[in-house]
Amino acid sequence: MSQPYTVEVVAPGPSNAVRAHEHPILESGNPSFPQGRYRLTLLPGADRCSFSVAHEVDGAALVTRLLECGDARCACIVSSPKSGYRHLHVAESLEHDVRWDVADLGEAPLFTPAILCVTPRRLRLNSSQDDVHSIWNKQLITLRKGSRLALGNVVQLQSSILHLLSLHHDDRVDDRQFHVEIESEPFRFRANVGTSLYRCLRFSSGATRHNIMTHVVTACLARLQRDYSDDDDDDTGWQSHRNLRALADYLAANGQPHWTNDTFRPEQVATAIYPLALPDDDMA
Repeated sequence: MSQPYTVEVVAPGPSNAVRAHEHPILESGNPSFPQGRYRLTLLPGADRCSFSVAHEVDGAALVTRLLECGDARCACIVSSPKSGYRHLHVAESLEHDVRWDVADLGEAPLFTPAILCVTPRRLRLNSSQDDVHSIWNKQLITLRKGSRLALGNVVQLQSSILHLLSLHHDDRVDDRQFHVEIESEPFRFRANVGTSLYRCLRFSSGATRHNIMTHVVTACLARLQRDYSDDDDDDTGWQSHRNLRALADYLAANGQPHWTNDTFRPEQVATAIYPLALPDDDMA
């Protein structure tokens, strides 16, 4: 259920105008680097609280050179408007992991990639050597610590039940069994998993893991229906949990009933959102 995806910022072609910045920036809508591309490949972690990120820059020699000499670094901003959470993760290389604590967030976070200057510099730009627009040619610029050299589009991570689910190895659970508990502060589903099953879910991929996770999601929805279907008081019921409000929005956006509705069937909702993999499906 974790698939990599790519986000790409492509600078527009030559233009006679640039945004009002003190230095060139590789970003959408900014022609400072006419041939520039800033590409991000993101792979969600199995725990749904982390991302593996690979940054790639083409057609922006100035940015590439500053990265190579250590005067710039890749970074990612993780934020949550609902909870006021915002944290900057600065990387040592082009590939790195970004992790957050679900207790700090009330929703799936926003994810903003960037490349930042970490060493103050004064530079005389050259269009042919730096890949900058001709308007920047021979211009003397000042790069301060923290200046943005490249900025990716904001990625809205989708709120889903998998963001509320954590897997835990439990020696007290039989080898190929699991059971689901609810943690209420903040609201989370906790799946306690036996040794072999945990190893499969943690390190395997493909149809078998996919179908097991659908089974786990069914169990989570069943617990939710059982424990949070009667009391919808804003102060003590399900609406008092930001994570559950986000989950309710997610179900509605996917055309699924709310768990307080009489039509809610955990197994049907789980297989609608995460359809079971059949022998003819390509789950590679």
